[in-house]
Amino acid sequence: GPPIAHAATAPDPPRAMFTALLIAASAFSGPAVSRVTRSPSAVAMKTDVPVKNAWVKVCDAKALKPNSLNPTFAAGQDILIAVEKSGTVYATANVCPHIGTPLDQGKIKDGCVVCPLHGTAFDLGTGKLTGTWCPSPPVIGPLTGALKEPRDLPVFPVRQRGGSIEVFVDVNARKRYDSGFWKGILDAQGKADGGYY
Repeated sequence: GPPIAHAATAPDPPRAMFTALLIAASAFSGPAVSRVTRSPSAVAMKTDVPVKNAWVKVCDAKALKPNSLNPTFAAGQDILIAVEKSGTVYATANVCPHIGTPLDQGKIKDGCVVCPLHGTAFDLGTGKLTGTWCPSPPVIGPLTGALKEPRDLPVFPVRQRGGSIEVFVDVNARKRYDSGFWKGILDAQGKADGGYY
């Protein structure tokens, strides 16, 4: 009969996987204590930006509808203007404290804004977590919720003045956040001043 080709013997799959895992893990292990001595940075970053709260217009009152979530932006911050069925207006951060999901994609339920991704609910008036942290989807929600401690949602005072909705926010928040980053010869946008070429 025809000759039979003999295949090379493959390595034992469990042993090969264990060896690969061991090699990969060793790449991430290092000394328990760093022996690198850090000297003070030659570049001082400005971090003394004061808090400065002010009323900032975020939208026209006539643009708001009952039972709606309206994304807006004020003083460098993502703000959510929530309007209950009764017409009561609230202002919160438009970013879920869990992983940053935009809350305007969620819904209003029982005086709370509910995150569209993991179902976490926050009281519109106080920002307090109500119910379970990351209850859905089953198994995955609670697992991802375990990655971060439960936190409340930031809320802001809100008022109607004339035909405008205004929110009381720290107008220096973005500047203070940005001050923690060094602006060198080239930064993430290409120019030291944050502009584009």
